[in-house]
Amino acid sequence: MGPLRLLILQATPFCNLNCTYCYLPDKTIRRRMSLEVIEQSVARIVASGLIHKEFSIVWHAGEPLAAGMKFYREADAAIRKHVPAEVKFKHCLQTNGTLINREWCTLFKELPISVGVSVDGPAFINDKFRVDRRGKGSLAQIEQGVAHLRDAGLPFYTISVVTKDAVQQPDAIFRYLYQLGPECIAFNVEEIEGVHESSSLQSVTVEEFGRFMERMHELSFEVGQPNLVREFRHAHAAIMGTVRKVPRGLAMENNPLAIINVDVDGNFSSFSPELLGMKHPTHGDFILGNFLHSGIEELKQSTKFQEMTREIEAGVKACQASCEYFHFCGGGAPSNKLFENGSFNSAETLHCRMTKKVITDIVLSRMETMLAHDLPAEYAELMA
Repeated sequence: MGPLRLLILQATPFCNLNCTYCYLPDKTIRRRMSLEVIEQSVARIVASGLIHKEFSIVWHAGEPLAAGMKFYREADAAIRKHVPAEVKFKHCLQTNGTLINREWCTLFKELPISVGVSVDGPAFINDKFRVDRRGKGSLAQIEQGVAHLRDAGLPFYTISVVTKDAVQQPDAIFRYLYQLGPECIAFNVEEIEGVHESSSLQSVTVEEFGRFMERMHELSFEVGQPNLVREFRHAHAAIMGTVRKVPRGLAMENNPLAIINVDVDGNFSSFSPELLGMKHPTHGDFILGNFLHSGIEELKQSTKFQEMTREIEAGVKACQASCEYFHFCGGGAPSNKLFENGSFNSAETLHCRMTKKVITDIVLSRMETMLAHDLPAEYAELMA
C-alpha cells in the first residue's frame, strides 16, 4: 500500500460557478475545512508511515479560492507542524480562475502554491459550459485572473474539459489556450461520474476524438513545444519506459493509499478522488473513515476497504488480460469503471479509449514517422 503521493483536501465544497458537466453534488454548501481536520488528517497519515520522501497536497473538489487567503496561511502552518523536516511537500490548487487577484498571486508565491486554471477555450466554447448560477459565461473573469498570474510572473497550467462541441474546434481551442501562456495544457474528457450521468462524448466516435487530439499534437509541434500537452507528455514517458523495459506499476488510482482524499468534514477515501462524496446502489458511499476519529491502521481492518481493494485489483487483472495498452496505462481509473460499467471489476471504458488508447496510438504513429527521418531537436530530447 502506498506510499502516499497525493493528499487531496476539500477546502470547501462551495463553487461560485455552475458548470454543466460538473460531477460534484454539494456546490452550494458554504463551509470550510477546519484546522482540526487538517491537523488530524496530516498527523495520522504521517504516523502511519505512508509518507516517504515527498508528496503533493492538492486543494480540490469545490472552488478552493472561495476558502479565502487566511485559510491557506493557517492551513500551511498547521501542516508544517506535523510533516517531518526531511519530507518535501508542495501545495497544488485547481481553480476556475475567476477569483484570482494580486493578493492571491502574492500568496501563491509566499507558500508557494502551484496553480492550475480550468478554462475550456474561447468564449463560444467556454461560456457554453462554464457558467455562473445565472447562466452567464465566466471567460472574462478567467482572463482577468490569468492576467494577474502573468503580471506576477507566476507559472500556471490549464485544464480543459473536452465536450462534443470542443471536438469540432481543435485549432481554435489550442491557439486560444496557447496565447494565455501556460507552461502545460491538459485535457480532461467529459466524464460520466457522480451527478453527471451522461457525456456528450457518447455520441462522438473514437476516430473523431482521435482527429481532435492528433491535431493538438500537430499544433504542439508547430509552436515548437511537442511536450506542451499533458496527455502527450505522459504518453511519451510511458512509451519510453516500456522501450527501456522499466517495469510499469499500477496506475496511481489503483494503488491503495497512494491517493488519500479528505472532505471538508474529515471523511476520507482512497483510489479515485471522484469517489469521495459519491454514492452507488451496490457500494453505498465510499467513505472509509474520518480522521477526527480514526486513522490508517483502523482503515486497514475495514471490510469495505478490503472489498474495494479486491474488486479494484480484479479490474486491473481484467485490463491486463484483455488490453494490449496495459503496459502504457497500469489499469483504468476505478471511478470510470464503476460509473460507466457498474463495477470496479471491469476493463475498458469510454474514458480509457479516449485518454489512453487514442493518445498512445497518436504518439506511437508520430514516433514511427520521425524515426524514418531526422528527428527535430525538441523531439530527440523526448526520446533520449
